[in-house]
Amino acid sequence: MSKVWNLEEIEYLKEQIGVNKITTIAKTMERSYHSVIVKMNRLGISNTKLHTGLITIGELAKLVKVDRNTVKWWVDKHGLPCTKKVTRKSKGFYFIDPSDFWKWAEENKNRVQFSNIDSKVLLPEPDWVQEERLKENDVVKKKAYKAWTTKEDQFLLQLRSKGLTFTEIGVKMNRSSISVARRMKRIL
Repeated sequence: MSKVWNLEEIEYLKEQIGVNKITTIAKTMERSYHSVIVKMNRLGISNTKLHTGLITIGELAKLVKVDRNTVKWWVDKHGLPCTKKVTRKSKGFYFIDPSDFWKWAEENKNRVQFSNIDSKVLLPEPDWVQEERLKENDVVKKKAYKAWTTKEDQFLLQLRSKGLTFTEIGVKMNRSSISVARRMKRIL
């Protein structure tokens, strides 16, 4: 015969989801693993990862548009607050509170490229983030690689034959002097 759930047990279940393994919760409540799973489904809290209100390292990496290992590096070496929680039977995830991320990002502005983060995608987004985006758009931190065309190669050779320096050619072609020098080596 099944044991009826009381309000105290339901509250305990809601509090412990995402904090402890379901097997641990079941043992503490003296219920079967299956019984706890069924109750979670009935309460609409079956997906324990979503239930926490936090985001995983992988999800944060996608939102910030960096590699997952970069976020892991921020956690391990640069103090980004993170908690490990076990969901379902044994799967563990590292979770980050969006508020904690923004506090950390404010102190580590040099590590995060705010112009890559879409607006209002990671709430609550502080006001200073928009200012950082605008600053970065003025002074671009990185320049995407732009492939050389055949016409540009010909124009490069033409300018070089006129005796222009790599810096002068770079200004005329909207490229860095290093890029121009390297391309020149490859052509010749």
